[in-house]
Amino acid sequence: MRGHELFELIERGLGPEANRHRGVDAPARRDTAIAGGSYRAPATLVDGFRAGDGDGEVRGVVVSARASTQVLTRAAEMGANLVISRQAFLGDSQDRPVGKPEKALAEKLALIDRLGLMVLRIQDVRTGSKGREITEALPRAIGLGTAMQVGNPAEGLVYRPAPVRLRELVQRTKSATGSPAVRLIGDPDMILRGVALAPETNRPNALNPLLARGDVNLLIAGEVHETETAAYVQDAIALGQQKALLLAGTIALEEPPARSLAEWLASKIALPVAYIQSGTMLSEAASH
Repeated sequence: MRGHELFELIERGLGPEANRHRGVDAPARRDTAIAGGSYRAPATLVDGFRAGDGDGEVRGVVVSARASTQVLTRAAEMGANLVISRQAFLGDSQDRPVGKPEKALAEKLALIDRLGLMVLRIQDVRTGSKGREITEALPRAIGLGTAMQVGNPAEGLVYRPAPVRLRELVQRTKSATGSPAVRLIGDPDMILRGVALAPETNRPNALNPLLARGDVNLLIAGEVHETETAAYVQDAIALGQQKALLLAGTIALEEPPARSLAEWLASKIALPVAYIQSGTMLSEAASH
C-alpha cells in the first residue's frame, strides 16, 4: 500500500470534512505538489501529506498528536516510515512550505528526508460516524456521554453530563491527555450542567458564542486568543455568571483522538500501526 492509497482509505473511513474554514491560503504550485491530497478538492482544510513522498510504499504507521522530532526518530527506530500527525509539526498551523526555513525547522525537514519518512496530517473534523467517534475521543474519555445533536461538529460539541464538580473534570482531563498542566479560569467547585468542546481552537472570535450558550457553563479548548475568550470568561464571572474555561493545550487535546485513530487504522490495514504519546514518548502498539 502506498501513502496516497492509505490517505484515501482514511478519508473514506472517516467521512467528509466538516468544512469549517480555517483560513488556508490558496495553494501555489509547490504547495500542491508537497501537500499531496489536501488541496485536491474544494473546501478541504489541512489533511494531507506535508513531508516526504506520499507515493512511497508504506512499511508501518505511527500515529501521534504531533510529529515532534522525538516521535519521528522513534517511528524510524520502530521500522515505520509513515507518521500521522494530528497537529501541525512544521511551525505553521497548516504546515505550509517555507522558502527559507530557520535552522531548527530546516534540520527537522532534513531529518525527515534522511529517515525516509512520510508525514500525513489527519486532523480535520469529519462527519462520518467513525470520524465523529475520533473527534469525540476526549469527551468520551472524561465521561461526558453523548453529544447533543449538532449540524457541524467543527462548530463545537455540547454535552449534558451527570452533575460533576469542575475540579473532578479537570483531573479526568489531565489523565486522558497525559498532561499534568492545564489552565483553569473559573470556580473549581462549580457544578457543571453543560460542557462544550471546541475541536478547533485557533479561530479568533469563534468561541465566545459557544461559551455564551445558556446550556453551557464550561468550555474545553486547546488554546484561545487571550484578549478574546479568556477575557470574556473573566468578565462573565465578574458579572455573576457561572462560566468556566479549561485550556488543556492544543497538542494534549489531540492525544485521545490520536490513540483512537491508531486503534481504528490497525483494524483496517495489514501493517504495523502504533500510537506514540507526544508528551512522554511512551508507545503502545494498537495492533500486530
